[in-house]
Amino acid sequence: MPDRVVVRSPATIANLGPGFDCLGVALAWHNEIRVERDPSGGVTVTATGQGADDVPRDSSNLVLRAIGAILGEPRGLRVHLTNAIPFGRGFGSSAAAIVGGLVAGRAFAPDADAWDADMLVAAGAGMEGHADNVAPCVHGGAVVAAGREVLPLGAPAGIEVVVCIAPMALATEAARRALPATVSLPEAAANAARAALLAASLASGDSSRLLAATDDVIHQPARFTLMPDSGRIVASLRREGIAAFLAGAGPSVAALTSTGEAGAAEATVRRLAPDGWEVRRVPLDAHGATVVEEA
Repeated sequence: MPDRVVVRSPATIANLGPGFDCLGVALAWHNEIRVERDPSGGVTVTATGQGADDVPRDSSNLVLRAIGAILGEPRGLRVHLTNAIPFGRGFGSSAAAIVGGLVAGRAFAPDADAWDADMLVAAGAGMEGHADNVAPCVHGGAVVAAGREVLPLGAPAGIEVVVCIAPMALATEAARRALPATVSLPEAAANAARAALLAASLASGDSSRLLAATDDVIHQPARFTLMPDSGRIVASLRREGIAAFLAGAGPSVAALTSTGEAGAAEATVRRLAPDGWEVRRVPLDAHGATVVEEA
């Protein structure tokens, strides 16, 4: 068993418009988790980067909890987090912490081979509450997560993401409270059809239908009442023919685009983004959370 492991864990975007709680993609935008044995028997957590001052240093820390799900109560470990994924913006920072901790814990486990991808997704979803961010963080690429059924679609060549990162955070719980208690049959049917079209487009790498496939009529309109700037950005981008949607529960915005059109899409997002919103072009991550160093 190693004395030190370093894990890279990707950002993720869930929902992708109509795929509420069932579709997600992993991005080539990573947190790094370093875990080392500590002969003193103690447990310490340090952090740098995004949200470092707000990272819990005690047993409530998500990475420690995930390591504990594999190893039992953590003992004799030094954990250092280098965070690139912002908290509360819609890019799966909690899933990255959970899955990164699970992968690190597996590296130290005597029964590491027993912890396959399905078990990691199940354990992560148990901590997160649902699998739409956890599954792509484990598998990489695009993933369909339907309850306990998880179908990795791979990372389609030729599709990239442009993100427009909100300057403010919004708790997922607050965004969920805005959701309607019921939806109409026509709305449910429309979203199911578009989610199926989007899954097929991601599986095949066909970018020609992304605009139609990312249209949502269920969760975004309700959430835009909490985040009107996000709604205006999505509407403006879609009028320009860009397949934009709320990133996860928001408040950030993302868009799927073909690689050939990604430069133009990024320029359009920059033109329409309000002051203070950061824009970046991000490829899909094909591998998920990965041990990149072991000693």
